[in-house]
Amino acid sequence: MFSMTVVGQISYSYDLAGNRVKREIVMSSLAPKNSLVTGFTEVLAKKNIRIYPNPTKGHLRVEVVGYDSTDKCLLQVFNATGALIINKKATLPFTEINITNQPNGIYLLLITLNGENTKWKIIKK
Repeated sequence: MFSMTVVGQISYSYDLAGNRVKREIVMSSLAPKNSLVTGFTEVLAKKNIRIYPNPTKGHLRVEVVGYDSTDKCLLQVFNATGALIINKKATLPFTEINITNQPNGIYLLLITLNGENTKWKIIKK
């Protein structure tokens, strides 16, 4: 199950065997200038995950709606060369990720929640 809270679309790519190999979020250029096109939501391990703002200036917030103290959540951020730059356990429903000291570019956020994972492309401007 996937839902978006912004103007945009999801683009999926598949290999020849039918396996999904890529998910991209494509922002619409038709969004009004005063709209809040900032975040995304996905269901992972039966919990809603919210990530915002994306693009970011360096402070990214990851929210696990319905987070329980028994949940195990790991947030990992990788740079464009694949180097791990942040490895953080989430212990609260809201977790801040700070990449202000990193150069502008594209980063990969890997979220592992109770053994399930998802990957997000994060854009730092």
